[in-house]
Amino acid sequence: MTSSDPITWTHDRSVPGLNPADLPFAASSFDRDAVDREQHDLRAAAATDPAARVLVMVGGDAPVRDGRLVLEDYDAAPAASDDPAHPDVYLGRLRGDGAPVVLRSFPAGTDLPGQDDVVRAGLRVLGTELEPEETSLLVTAQSVALWHRDHPRCPRCGTVTEVIRSGWARECPEDQSLHFPRTDPAVIVAITDGNEDPEQERILLGRSSLWASNRFSTLAGFVEPGESAEQAVVREIFEEAGIVVGSVHYQGSQPWPFPRSLMLGFRAVAQTIDFTPDGQEILDLRWFTRAELKAAAIEQSIVLPGRISIAHALIVSWLCEPLPEGN
Repeated sequence: MTSSDPITWTHDRSVPGLNPADLPFAASSFDRDAVDREQHDLRAAAATDPAARVLVMVGGDAPVRDGRLVLEDYDAAPAASDDPAHPDVYLGRLRGDGAPVVLRSFPAGTDLPGQDDVVRAGLRVLGTELEPEETSLLVTAQSVALWHRDHPRCPRCGTVTEVIRSGWARECPEDQSLHFPRTDPAVIVAITDGNEDPEQERILLGRSSLWASNRFSTLAGFVEPGESAEQAVVREIFEEAGIVVGSVHYQGSQPWPFPRSLMLGFRAVAQTIDFTPDGQEILDLRWFTRAELKAAAIEQSIVLPGRISIAHALIVSWLCEPLPEGN
């Protein structure tokens, strides 16, 4: 059997999905005010609103004080950058008091006045420390800030584009083409061997060529143009591990703004068991029973994904219990 052979998809309702509350980047969101921001420049409106707040980010790091995200009063925030790659962006409204929030970003290394009493950190640190709404705000801010940073020019003619729609689009003044924030879908998969005995069932984990020798996780890869997510699951697993999978079940999703991915979580059953790491992206693969995985995690002979990632949630969902402390 090869990855191109027809796969019979099954939809077993007994396969559980992921709880968004278990995914720090996918829990409760703020009000994005998406319809209104298309019709009016809500950045300009925020400038005259006494309730407006500003999230000031420097090189992807956000300000924190006493375990909370710092949102400055609009008039007290540092002046906006004149760099076209770092425009203000209207993020939305807080659920509690309805206060509008504007993102104001600056390049890494920028020294800002009035910021001495805050600690700055990135999403990998703050993802499990902030309240869900604050995390969602920060995920969105980082995603859109990175898009502006990396795409300030028209991809057709190279002209610096103008920021419109409250910061959520850019328009080329030369050819009037419109450009929107980019999101790259990727699949991430918990692969099992389909053994009906829970004590004998195994999960396949792999080690990336970029990682230390004892770090393992679920396999993942980007969805290609003209490909469904399920097709990407089959292709990626065959390319990286030489294994054919079927019975592909969607589990849940998580934004992953490093820099702009949307991780689509799946569980799949291997139809072939013998594996061959591709030697480029994946250097090592191992099957684990539940008992073997827990023992290895306790002994710290392997390092598993952190709690901010959907990979962690996929493993915990299969394990049917939390990972040992420290994983």
